[in-house]
Amino acid sequence: MKLPINLIGQAEKEYAPSPGAIREIRERIAAQSAVVLDDAKHRERRKEMIAAVAVEDIADAFERYIGENDLLPINYLLVGYLQSRSVGCIRYFDLQEGRGAVATGFLVSPDLVMTNHHVFPVDTAAAFKNVAQDPTIEFNREYDVDGKLPEPIGFVLDPDRFFYTAKALDLALIGVRPIDRTGVNALKSQGYLVLNGTLGKAGLGDFATIIQHPSGHEKQIAIRKNEIVNLDLPDVIIYVSDTAQGSSGAPVFNDQWQVIALHSAGVPKKNKEGKYVDANDAVIEPVNGRIDEDRLVWESNRGIRISAIMTHLSQTPEVAAHPLIQTLLSPAYTDSRSYGFLSRPLPEGVLTNAVPVTLPTVAGTPPMAPLSISITIGPTGQPTTSVEAGSVATMTEATFEKKYEDELDFSDCAGFDDQFMEVYLPMPVPTAGLRQKLAFLTDNPSAYTLKYHHISTIHHAVRRVPIVSGINVHGKYRYAALNVEGSRVDRWYRDNRIDYDVQMNDDFYKKSGFDKGHLARREDAEWGTSLAKAKRAADLTCSYANAVPQVPVLNRARYGYKGKWGLLEMELLEKGAENETGKSARILVFNGPLFHDEDPVFKGVQVALSFYKVVVWYDGKGKLRTTCYRLSQEQMVGEIEFEVLRFDEVFKTYQVPIGGIEEVTGLRFHDDIRSCDTSNGGDEPIE
Repeated sequence: MKLPINLIGQAEKEYAPSPGAIREIRERIAAQSAVVLDDAKHRERRKEMIAAVAVEDIADAFERYIGENDLLPINYLLVGYLQSRSVGCIRYFDLQEGRGAVATGFLVSPDLVMTNHHVFPVDTAAAFKNVAQDPTIEFNREYDVDGKLPEPIGFVLDPDRFFYTAKALDLALIGVRPIDRTGVNALKSQGYLVLNGTLGKAGLGDFATIIQHPSGHEKQIAIRKNEIVNLDLPDVIIYVSDTAQGSSGAPVFNDQWQVIALHSAGVPKKNKEGKYVDANDAVIEPVNGRIDEDRLVWESNRGIRISAIMTHLSQTPEVAAHPLIQTLLSPAYTDSRSYGFLSRPLPEGVLTNAVPVTLPTVAGTPPMAPLSISITIGPTGQPTTSVEAGSVATMTEATFEKKYEDELDFSDCAGFDDQFMEVYLPMPVPTAGLRQKLAFLTDNPSAYTLKYHHISTIHHAVRRVPIVSGINVHGKYRYAALNVEGSRVDRWYRDNRIDYDVQMNDDFYKKSGFDKGHLARREDAEWGTSLAKAKRAADLTCSYANAVPQVPVLNRARYGYKGKWGLLEMELLEKGAENETGKSARILVFNGPLFHDEDPVFKGVQVALSFYKVVVWYDGKGKLRTTCYRLSQEQMVGEIEFEVLRFDEVFKTYQVPIGGIEEVTGLRFHDDIRSCDTSNGGDEPIE
């Protein structure tokens, strides 16, 4: 690969300390801990980031950050291997140079590969085609556990799908075709590396790890001797590393395997005359403004900050509007601990070949569903076989959803805050009779409260839905980025803290005519001291332990008609808390179904036809108030066949006393909530 001289000059201009200065910096770093090296603001950023993404005991990760522990958990190796699967070797014939060119690149989504601008020094897809012939990114070019080299898997780079470069950031993003050249392997089986644009991923003295294909050779890793020596520049990170030739476009990682930078050109060794020299001190002469990267000796390296790249993409309108870039800017694109595995390679392994087998039928019996026999070669090189009726895709999706649910981590969830209103107002307590029907935590048989962020729920094991969901709603600490049209992604899951069998799932809702009706609204959980915390809180509302079956007319907009459940929530929770300050910005909301013995049965489950909402707030005089509502969908369901729904009849909204809700639900609210109930108990509809 030929490097532009002006790119090296830019690196030298920004930061070019002498080898002696680098030694002094490293000695100072070795003598001081992160507590001294980082200012207070950056320390808080680092701690918050580590808490969000670390896949180990958080305390151990903190100790390593501040220098009190140099040990790494064994899963560091496994996570690193999984991340490495997304790194590949870019190969093409350089039409300008008249020879083959190699670099490193990595997937940042299921559709895009990232590398350097100087790898493809053009601005348009048309120009790309005039420079690069037969551009490919190869995966699997690495030694396996037996020291053997498997056949690489090559995917064609497709600039017509997407192409964007930014010379100032030495950045290139190129589309990739979803199936490899053989037509057998899917690109998504390689996973991708998430670009987290939030600051706080790296600290002075941290080790940088780089996965690369030096000079197009087998995949290699530069690890543990690569110290970050400067973080003062806004767009770049400076580190001392063992990167070798052909490493342009490689990802730079921190100890949590987050991508912190895109490796670019650094500062090479020079002789006394100021000329670039190789390892043998022979002068390397530039040709046409470019120099042979294979011969350079790096004294310090330079990586483009991921935060700078993400800011640039989001602030470049013509780029940010593209659907493939909107994926990178969506709140659903995250490397947080609870969702990070979504970007990893699919569980079926590298190579999957499904052979359809048709079995003979017996006269008089219906034909059997075709069987798919799937032979999978996994990361260890050992084959596994599975047999299933129907498509392999269905099996894979089910396996992946189960993995998603199993790996969700709620250890950082504090739940409903009973001091949120600055007085003690706890969740309601179930009666002895109701307790016998609740779902208790599998690892704590005496506990039944499921805690999320700002929310707690209590689940009914027989009805398979929550009996109550309590949420703290705050009018402040909200983020416009979470309300961008099209950015919301509801990924529903069963809570792994209680038995899966006592919860609804998508099989129940499919073709039922029911919505998954949030009890605690996603919008009401979208607050916190950082965007990441607000998004995490919002994502966790999509639990089946926070949802009940609701007909669309009640739950959402349909043909321009907004369901009154939604209208009531908007009036109470958005207009009531928006732009308020102090106590007025805080509201408590308790939601749940009202069960009756005569509730109809659908797919073996009795479905509640009415719901309650208890709202607690401070009025303009600072006095605590409670108002309760009952909302019904009785007139929206068929009277004969429950599966046939009618959406043309208007339901009624009632204001009711809290005592009536307690009588039906079997819940007892706190006396201070009961004492400030303003409901009159009338049957007049609330319009």
